[in-house]
Amino acid sequence: MKTTVFIEGMHCKNCMAKVEKSLSNLEGVASAKVNLAKGFAVLKTKAAIDQTVIKSAVDQLGYVVTDVK
Repeated sequence: MKTTVFIEGMHCKNCMAKVEKSLSNLEGVASAKVNLAKGFAVLKTKAAIDQTVIKSAVDQLGYVVTDVK
């Protein structure tokens, strides 16, 4: 499955790396890739992941999830 997470507040490559690492460590996530310029991350998963888990992981880093598709 592919999930797109729209994130506000990322400004640099360090932000991007922190978000990628956090999302990659979520249970069930095979990979996470952040597009810094467009403000979103794409997660590849084996099954659907609860959006609240994704939002919580991003919130803990100080960024805001605006949408999950």
